[in-house]
Amino acid sequence: MKIAYLIHSERDYDEVIETLNQLVKQNDHAFIMINDNDLRDKVAFVFADHPRVHISHTQEFAQEGDLSLARGTIIQMKEALEYDQFDYFINLTDGMMPLKSRKEIVEFLEKNPGKDYYYVASKETPELKKKADRYYMFTNLLAFPTSKFIRGLTRGNAVLFSKLGLKRKVEDAYQIGSPWFMLSNETVKKLVVHFEYVSNTFKMAWYPEEMYIPMMMEKFIYTDRADDHINNDYRLVGPDGRWQASSGAKPITAELIASYPDALFGAKITAEDNLDLYQDYFDIYNSSINEIEEEKEKTFIDPSLLLDSLKKAKENRQD
Repeated sequence: MKIAYLIHSERDYDEVIETLNQLVKQNDHAFIMINDNDLRDKVAFVFADHPRVHISHTQEFAQEGDLSLARGTIIQMKEALEYDQFDYFINLTDGMMPLKSRKEIVEFLEKNPGKDYYYVASKETPELKKKADRYYMFTNLLAFPTSKFIRGLTRGNAVLFSKLGLKRKVEDAYQIGSPWFMLSNETVKKLVVHFEYVSNTFKMAWYPEEMYIPMMMEKFIYTDRADDHINNDYRLVGPDGRWQASSGAKPITAELIASYPDALFGAKITAEDNLDLYQDYFDIYNSSINEIEEEKEKTFIDPSLLLDSLKKAKENRQD
């Protein structure tokens, strides 16, 4: 099985390098959006000759709660298909890591080959339609995910615009669910054909990453199929274990992980929040790789040496 990991990261240099090295050790590919310009350049230099690491350049920036995250992920799907064919496409948002070994994840997916995994919490209700029909002007501000003031201002303006008659005109019924998925190759090939749907439907939307997959699947995938998706994203996210609407993942603990044994991926696990937990779970992900393959990967790329070269080149330019 070959997996395409679709990643959005705001981690520092060491964590990004470690994440990419770990995820591609067993012949999977990683497609990553990195918000910081300088960091993106450094990572691109380190992995310039790596055939399985791909830095997103068509859209380089994405943010929780903004159209950019949904649109950037669809672009990653499209670009992944241009590189290769993959059995599954799995998205990982900032600070999300595997909680199982790759072998366990593959065995899990092979139990239901070709099935799509994503979680739909609710189909359209009057409350959801009222909220989703509104235009939210400030979701692209950097402070939007964390600032109560900006979020309140964004909601307030949306209510005002709505009273003035400025509302979204969407024929499809709204759906909402978690922003994480595991989608089959056949599904993704059909989704990317309708890339424009994301921008046209969710421009200035509130947390479009929670709506675009369920709605696109309903409209473009499960129209003439007798089966249905598996309504579970198999993610563990902080602070309470399950996805919460309009909220990114918060740090998790070993105790919380233990209480969700079926979860395949979890967030947030970062070196900043819990270094021991961070190291434990990437070690677990590649626990089945044999020593020969491990040594091959070590000789293929040495990030520290490449970074030293980058620093020396920068110093020479300054001289």
